[in-house]
This record gives sequence, structure tokens and C-alpha cells, in this order.
Amino acid sequence: MVSEAPMNLRLSRHADVMARHGEGERWAEILIEDGRNRSVWISGPPGTPPDPHIHPDFNEFWVALDGRTQWQIGQYEPVLSEWGDIIMAPAGFAHDIQPKEGVQAIRLGITHPNSNHDIKGVAPCRLIPVEEGQANPNLIHTKLKDFISRNGTTSSWVEEAVSDNRNYATYSHELAATSSDPMFHTDENRWWVVLQGKIEWSIDGEDSVVAEAGDVVFVEQGKNYSISTISNDPSIRITIAAPVV
Repeated sequence: MVSEAPMNLRLSRHADVMARHGEGERWAEILIEDGRNRSVWISGPPGTPPDPHIHPDFNEFWVALDGRTQWQIGQYEPVLSEWGDIIMAPAGFAHDIQPKEGVQAIRLGITHPNSNHDIKGVAPCRLIPVEEGQANPNLIHTKLKDFISRNGTTSSWVEEAVSDNRNYATYSHELAATSSDPMFHTDENRWWVVLQGKIEWSIDGEDSVVAEAGDVVFVEQGKNYSISTISNDPSIRITIAAPVV
């Protein structure tokens, strides 16, 4: 059941969301509802019953956080996610999600504003291996550790993970004391999931916002802002933006 909580907050702290619920509970909270996406914070302890279903006309993806979750997408063999991974169910692909490890397996679901679970999936007649070594974006399982292995930790870098008709999502690794130029977006809301480090958003006319691992920051269209890594170690974040035209 989806519980009521404030939506589209400038800063949603992972610790605050977890504190609203008991350890080992099943729950879901809508985090962002902005016309382009509905993002839902979901908790499932191991043993949560699966609910295989299909979305026929849009891609759905998730950012894996606490615990480890098993994902069986379409006819692909199950994969097990780790912190910071992105898992995608392309339009028309049934998805079966089963939390496996941790007191709670936490994920952020990024779905269509009008999504539902009405079309139930069926067990695939056979399973095929998830392809390894394919170039992103839009992989069934995008592994954060692969990005780090490929790009390293001694420089700042950005690499795309999702690119479709609703979203363009990238991983950004930034060295300590790295700051962006001021920017704004006239026709889109933009938001971020912090995976590592401590990051400050300086927003025009407001107090700055500092986010850490697991936190989500939302900036609506037309707001001027800049981003700085203020931890002693590099930061990693996922940026979820409107599609690149």
C-alpha cells in the first residue's frame, strides 16, 4: 500500500523516510509526481510476495539502494542488484521483483504518472542470459561498479545509463571540491539520487541543501542552481533529466 507523504520536496532524506516506518516493514511512498514521472520509494523485506506485471507502453526503471533485490525481466535470467545499480524493464517486458537480502530492500521506482499493476505477467517459457558487455544506455542491469571500474576514481566523469522518450539519466562521479557553473532548465524538472559522498545544491534565493548517500534532491523548472561536492572524498550521483532532444 502506498502511504501519504509530502511529494516534490527539495530534499528527501533517506534516514527520514526510513524512520517513518518500522524495521522489516513493507511500504511505498510517492516521492516525486511531476507530470513526466512518478517516483516511488519502495521497501520490501525478503519474503515479500512477487507481483509480476507488465507496462505495455512505457519503460520503467529502478535505482537499487539498501539490501539486495532479485529482478527477473521478460525472458531474461534473474539478476541481483547492489547499491546504486539501475534496473530497467522495457515496455512490454514482464517484471518479477523479489527482495533477497537485508532487513529491508529499498528501491526507487521511476515510472509513468498513470502507471498501474493491472496487466499481470506470466512466467516465461524459458530464460535467456542477460547479455554482458553491451554498451549502455538502457541495459536490463546497469551496474555502478562497472562504471567505476571503467572510468576510475581519480577524475570526474559522467556517463549515461538511461535514454528514452521520458528520461535521460546519468551517473556523475565528481572529485572533492568540484563545483558546477550556475544553471537552470526552463522546461523541465530535474532531480538527483546521491549514491556516495556529500553534495551541496546552492539554489537561487534559498538556503543551500546538503545531501548524502540515499538522499534525493528535486529542483523544479526555472530555478537557478549550482552543485558542489563538499565531502573529502569523491561523490557519485544519478541525475534524472528530460530526454535529450
